[in-house]
Amino acid sequence: MEVGKFLTKTLAVVLTVIIVVQSAPSKIQKVKKACGSKPAEIFFLLDSSSSIYILDFEIQLEFVNNVIDAFDIGPNATRIGVASYSNKYYPNFGLNTYDNKKDIKNAVSKISHKLGGTYTYEALDGVRKNGLNEENTRPGVTRILIVLTDGESYDEEETKKAALKVKEEGIVVFAVGIGNQIDRHELESIASEPKEKYLFEVGKFGLLDSVKEKLAIKACEVEDAPAGPACGQNNPADIMFLVDPVAVGEAHTQVIYEYISDLLPEFNFNKNHIKVGLESQNCGAGTLNLRHYPDYTEIEKSLRHIEISGLPRMLKKLRTHSYKPEHGGRDHARHMAVLFVDDKLFDPKSVLDQARRSKLYDVELFVVAIGDTVVDDELFTLCSSSVDRHLIRVPSYADLKASKPEFLEKLCHGL
Repeated sequence: MEVGKFLTKTLAVVLTVIIVVQSAPSKIQKVKKACGSKPAEIFFLLDSSSSIYILDFEIQLEFVNNVIDAFDIGPNATRIGVASYSNKYYPNFGLNTYDNKKDIKNAVSKISHKLGGTYTYEALDGVRKNGLNEENTRPGVTRILIVLTDGESYDEEETKKAALKVKEEGIVVFAVGIGNQIDRHELESIASEPKEKYLFEVGKFGLLDSVKEKLAIKACEVEDAPAGPACGQNNPADIMFLVDPVAVGEAHTQVIYEYISDLLPEFNFNKNHIKVGLESQNCGAGTLNLRHYPDYTEIEKSLRHIEISGLPRMLKKLRTHSYKPEHGGRDHARHMAVLFVDDKLFDPKSVLDQARRSKLYDVELFVVAIGDTVVDDELFTLCSSSVDRHLIRVPSYADLKASKPEFLEKLCHGL
């Protein structure tokens, strides 16, 4: 009798478990539901450098196959390409090579481990030119690159430049950092915006499996990236450059103009994402007309009220003129201004007062400080908070061009 009761209870528990398991959709089913049959061009870029043990490299391959399981594969659905990199870019197979999931996963499993350094920038260039380029992809279909790496590249600046070019092509980039040797700063430069959506980090290769569903769902949710440079793709901005030729001199003004010209191709002007203006003249200020003065005291009085420095007037003009709709400004855009300073301020009280007022009108002030005669306290008050994100220090005019990556990283943050 007791045995019968025990068997009855056991059978009930087993049936309950079976019902629960059958009724609860698996994680991969949830991912497939989220993805649907939406077509995409997805390229995996795998780190094959010497810092990765062979067993970890195989875990990386297994992770790729697990992510691939989430997608409908076919010529009219999602297509997959894979490349690896160490000292150079190794194209394993392209988007057109296989048209079914079984062949793709079999090819992934056979990718060999190529030892060498971490030349991430060469790999990014390889994908941009030969993997997800227009000739190999379908018009109007979202292009996605998933980069996996376990450490910092051999040249961080070149990697930033290469990643920027990839994103300028309209390719959405996911960055997956693995282990404790990754460079978070570099990963952020690789990933698309917003970083919280496109950047993943795991403590070791064995934990890659913990992010496969989330990564697959995020990839499914990707919409076509806007074409053009990355700076300005996400949020519009009205950017004013302020140059005082009287303060910096004619020769240095020309250097600054060339620097600004070099920056312009990095801004996304499509559909007015970014609008740029320049204020460099202090028209009428510092002028005494040949009108009649009753005596020299009137001339002395006028001379005392002349504003020799153009910066106070230009800063005032930011809030009273530059961003007004009748002058091309937009209420919904971020109002940003860039000042170039190469010495202590001639009239710091007036300059800093106008800077403070401009900031109260939601003008975000960036300062490019050139040389070693600038005054730190003035700079800290002049630029917006936080100082680290709004101040760019340059040793000399000869070094101005080399500051471009740092400048763009700070100015374009969140744009």
